[in-house]
Amino acid sequence: MTPGGAENIRSQYLWVDAHVTGTAVPEVRVVEHKVASPWSANHRVDAHVVPSESVPGRWDATIRSTIDATRENLVGLDGLQAAESIYRTVHRDVMTAARIDQWTRLHAALVDCGGVRVAIAGHSGAGKTTLSLALALRGAQLHADEGVFIRGEEAVGLPRRVHVKAGTFDVLPEISSRELLHLPYEPPVWALDPTSLPTPPDVVAGLRGIDVLLILEGWSDTTRVEPVPTAVALQSLAEQSALWSDNHRLTLRNIAALLSNTACFSLTRQHLDSGIAAVEELVASCVTRSI
Repeated sequence: MTPGGAENIRSQYLWVDAHVTGTAVPEVRVVEHKVASPWSANHRVDAHVVPSESVPGRWDATIRSTIDATRENLVGLDGLQAAESIYRTVHRDVMTAARIDQWTRLHAALVDCGGVRVAIAGHSGAGKTTLSLALALRGAQLHADEGVFIRGEEAVGLPRRVHVKAGTFDVLPEISSRELLHLPYEPPVWALDPTSLPTPPDVVAGLRGIDVLLILEGWSDTTRVEPVPTAVALQSLAEQSALWSDNHRLTLRNIAALLSNTACFSLTRQHLDSGIAAVEELVASCVTRSI
């Protein structure tokens, strides 16, 4: 959509509905996705964007949040700043609502491989998005690229556009044929709606447990999949989740509940294809055990 048209974005972010109106700004469409939520939201973020009255070529935005009854008036934003301001408010409210309902966020991707749910954890840059996209291109449902909420034995992915970095196109060139939204960061990022992938995420299957948890350990000259002791996995996941949680006790309780019923492995990859093969072998072993 070109700047100047009318905007009307409505997207579901689990506990929060996002609604953007006003003048169309291309970067603001990063807020829009078509993934349905497994439940109705109790909170809402409303944003209205118009050409700036004080700074030519820029945008003014009014952002209202129902979760804390705030209103923010922002002036003279470029397109990326407007998008970030709206998305930051949505994300903040999602995290607030999650804490109220006793959920913990894992820094992980979530894919459903033929009914076997695989969470892929790891530090930033470990390759979670690339591996999950590769699995999605082979038919898996991609429920989240870097945010999974857990509570007890339940898990649900945070719906949003998948953020794709330039290096991903080198190993997954077929991604370039999808509908992508360019975000002018440095280095640049492209945003992909997961419903444009071969098997869009199914909202009915969106809320249940995790069957396999993978912790990415980087690259090596061999590919290795090794069981991770519960105590080690608990520490690793808790350290990453601490970035989004101020309730350490709740974080430990939810992660411990997850690990009590989920097989956990570390994955060291030689290359992307060997990582895909390792995940598919783990999925096949889960299917075999369930027969």
